[in-house]
Formats: sequence, C-alpha cells, structure tokens
Amino acid sequence: MKSTLLSLTLSFCCCGALRASADTIANWQFDDGVPTNSAGTGTLATETNAPALNATAGRYSSGAQYPSFDNDRPGARIWASFTGPLLNSTNAASLRFINADLPSNTNSQNSGLATVPDSPLLRATNLTVEAFLKVDRRMNWPLVVGKVRGGGNTSWNLDFDNLGKPRVRIDSGVAFTNGTPGFNESVTAAVSVEDGKWHHVAFTYTHTNKTVLLYVDYVQSASRTTYSNLVYDSGELRIASGAGARGFDGWIDEIRLTDRVLTPEQFMTVIEPSSTRGYWAFDDGPSVATSGTLTNTFYAPMMHGTSVAMGGAKPTFSSERPPASTTRISSGKNGPAVNLNNDTSLLFVNAGLPANTNSPSGGQVTVTGSGLPAQMTNFTAEAFVRVNRHVNYPQIIGKTRTLTGGYSWSLGINVSGNLRSRFDTQIPTNTVGFNQCLESSGYMEDGKWHHVALTYDYPSQTMKLYKDYVKIHEGVTPNPMASDSGDIKIGNGDMGFDGWIDEVRVTDRVLTPAEFLYTVPIKGAILLLY
Repeated sequence: MKSTLLSLTLSFCCCGALRASADTIANWQFDDGVPTNSAGTGTLATETNAPALNATAGRYSSGAQYPSFDNDRPGARIWASFTGPLLNSTNAASLRFINADLPSNTNSQNSGLATVPDSPLLRATNLTVEAFLKVDRRMNWPLVVGKVRGGGNTSWNLDFDNLGKPRVRIDSGVAFTNGTPGFNESVTAAVSVEDGKWHHVAFTYTHTNKTVLLYVDYVQSASRTTYSNLVYDSGELRIASGAGARGFDGWIDEIRLTDRVLTPEQFMTVIEPSSTRGYWAFDDGPSVATSGTLTNTFYAPMMHGTSVAMGGAKPTFSSERPPASTTRISSGKNGPAVNLNNDTSLLFVNAGLPANTNSPSGGQVTVTGSGLPAQMTNFTAEAFVRVNRHVNYPQIIGKTRTLTGGYSWSLGINVSGNLRSRFDTQIPTNTVGFNQCLESSGYMEDGKWHHVALTYDYPSQTMKLYKDYVKIHEGVTPNPMASDSGDIKIGNGDMGFDGWIDEVRVTDRVLTPAEFLYTVPIKGAILLLY
C-alpha cells in the first residue's frame, strides 16, 4: 500500500473489499514505507483483498534483521501486463532482506520475513505466482514466497536451489516423509539469476493436468507434472524465509498471486509502452547453427519467431552482417542503441535454385499472429537484407490474412530484382484491392546489404517504400488495409528468399527515415532496457 505521501496514486489500485473469486488474489507492492526505514513489524498491505491478506513484516529470530524499504527497484512503474493497465504508477520501494548468518552459513533461515494469515483465497487450484527479485548474496534454497503446509513444509513455494537457480517446490502427497510420493517435488530453472540484476520470476500451476511451468524473465525455463494436485491446510503464507525454504538475501518487489494460469504476456512488467511490436535481431545462435526460436526483443516472449523448413532447410545463423564501423544497431539516426552486439544474421536458402526461380521452397520464420499486442493499422516494417541469388517475388516479411489465405501486407522483391510491396485490402479475392503491388525501381540484387522499409498510413491509405533511407515509391490502396490474426512470415510466403536477413522490426506507427534502424550508432548511445 502506498504511504500517505503517495496517496494520490491510489486511484490506480484495486484496494478494498474481500472477493469470493477474481483474477488477482493479492499484490504486495511494498511501498508502505520510506527508503531506507525498517519495516519493523509493520503492515505490508495488498492492493487486492486488503485487509484480509495484508502481510506483517517481521524476522525469523531475535538475531535477524527486519526487512527494510529500499529505493533499489526493478522499475519506476509496474504494468499489469505487456498490454494491460498501469498497476503501480509510482513504485516507491522494494523490500531489502539480509540474512544475518552470511557469509559463514549459507543454509540459514535467519533473515527478515513477512507473513500473511491463511485465507480461503490463498487456496487456489489454478495459480500464477510472480515476483521481481534481485539476489545480493548466495543462499542455499532461500525462499521468495510460499504457502506453509504442516509446519515447516509447503503446499507450494517459489525459492532457489543451491546454485542460484529459481525453483518451485510442491508437496502434493499426503505424507511429508522423505521418499514418500508427492514429497518435495521440485522443478528448477535452467539459468541462474545471481548476476546482480533485477529479474522477473514466475510459475503457473494448472489443476486439470497437474502441470507446473517455471518462467525466468518471461521465458519458460522448466516444467513438471506433480504427483497429485495442490494440497492446502491452514498454514500461513511466508515471504523471504520458511515454507520449507531458507532465508533470502537481496531485494524482492511486487509479489502478485493470481487464481488462474497466466501466459507470459499477461505477467507484470516494467516495460514502458512502446510503438515497437516486434524486433527480431536474429542473434539467438552461433554462426552456421540451425535456427530454432527467434527472440522478439520487445514484448518477449509474445511474438517470438519459430524457424520452420518450407520444403527446404531451416534458416541458419550467419556471421555475415550489415556493414558498419561497429556491430551496434541504433533506433534512429541519432537514437539510442537497441542492439549493442549484432552477432549474426539469418541465412535463407531457396532449395529450388538454380533450376526454379519461382520456388517457394526454403526456410521461414513464423510469428503467431494471435500473439500480437494490437492489430496494427498504421505500421512500419523494416529490415536489413542482402540478396544472394535471384528469385522471382521472394518475400522479406509479410502478414497473412487468415480469412483469404492472402496477405494484409508484405515487403519483398519483384521479378526484376527491385523492391516491392503487396497489399490485399478487399474481400473477396480477385476484386478491386486484391494483390495490389507497389513496384519500385530500387534494385536489390547487387550483392550488398541494404536497409529496406515499408510504411502504411491507415487514414490516408498511403503506402511508401524506402531503400537505404530514401523513399523510392509511394501509392494509395483503393480500400483501407484489412488485418486479422494471420501470422507474420519472414523469409518466405510468396516465394522463398535466398540470402541474408537481419534486424527485422515492426512498429505500430509510421516512422520517418530518421527513426529507422541504423548500423552506425551515435557515440555514447546506451542500451534500452526492455
């Protein structure tokens, strides 16, 4: 709950009456005091279901320190989801926990903590648990948050293993004896987060199939099926120590419990709203390796790309990159860096060449259209490309139309090797507005890297093509662009592209050339935090 100094922000919160059923069970924001004051034995209010689920600060033993409020935070504002409302408009503080027995005893519970009394609301069958955290010093199996069961055990907890990797423990059996089915069922993330940085960690539990999914920074890292469903008793909820785990050392902020299974795009985030809806840097693997998942830097893991073989081979990572004095990529000619180390591009090979220049066989990156945060009307699509071999009508990037099998829009190359775009703005097909193409004179098949871009202004129905930051064609569609949940396809769709594609970005507004991606960064540019 906000302090009195922050009372004006309470209109953004969902405080108040106890609910029998809803999405958010509780959300402890830890803004109840001023950094660097001790939390003592004070109240840590939840923004939902207060006062029943308010937490009380405390300590594990008389030798431990109480948690304190701290101005080290994951972000100044917290959003309910990647596309959701503002959850915390003024994130004033986190909670700092210090394990009093460090560095000598890494198995101690002797830290500050917070407790929440038992409530039927804390006995959810489907569950999502999230928190932002930052580790200070290594502890073996320290607690983040967990629901006590049978004294020192747990119905569930989010903690760590002894190597700094986030973990979920569930005791789903009837007995608590070691070796008994359902006792201490654990699933551990593949990555450590002991790097001195803030991380978002979450897990979900699905009652119908007893499945635990563990996420680190919005990417699924591990999974497990439990012996039985979650088993609850009247045990309290614990934060930072207990519930079958030991004392945390570091910072915790914004714990949220939800009584349904959320997907990563529905998790809390510190990412500020951005007009960028997709940015695929293609730096996800070493050179010559076959690609798999292609990370979307913005709104990850929504709109991650999946590498597929469309009658040929999947695209491979390549050390061939857009030429520049450095591997840094900047957003805008004088803008901040969005990629500090452009390691690789993707190499697409058309399997029909050289015999068939009309071949669709080749690699493709598919981005699920249903994951789009918004169906874009105004938009900019851009990329760096280098053609290897000639193909008639190869596609660089395009968005399909589920209803017609055609394209809302696409950016590619025509039969003469010139940059072109295609729009299907009418239903049904073969009518005015179907397969309308802008055929430019921008020649692409010279063996060089080029920056290409397509913009569309919905109110005026104006589309523009750019090559190397210069407008090379402009036209107007006869009807407004029609868009649905169709997938985005990179490197294939009309015919299969043959060559290299890098740094693909889709933005939900019309950019000017000065705002496009550039390979020559400004000295001193800094990396944007997502």
